[in-house]
Amino acid sequence: MPIKAKQRDIINVRQYVTDKEGHKIAAIIDLDELARLKKVLEIIPSSEKWLYENKEAFESVREGLKDLSEGRTSRLNIDEL
Repeated sequence: MPIKAKQRDIINVRQYVTDKEGHKIAAIIDLDELARLKKVLEIIPSSEKWLYENKEAFESVREGLKDLSEGRTSRLNIDEL
């Protein structure tokens, strides 16, 4: 049986700014939280930073990991490509 990890907030948000429809458009965070985030970003290897900067690729990886955790996988035969 697969075990699901609980998703936790990566950023401690003090308050969200919303538009007229209630969509979150900005977040207000403390300066201490900003400093913490800068330290976290400094430890990400440069060979992996591109993924966090490329929203489309990042979402694709997240979807793939979600599919994997939910058992939606298939085998790829490299010889058939």
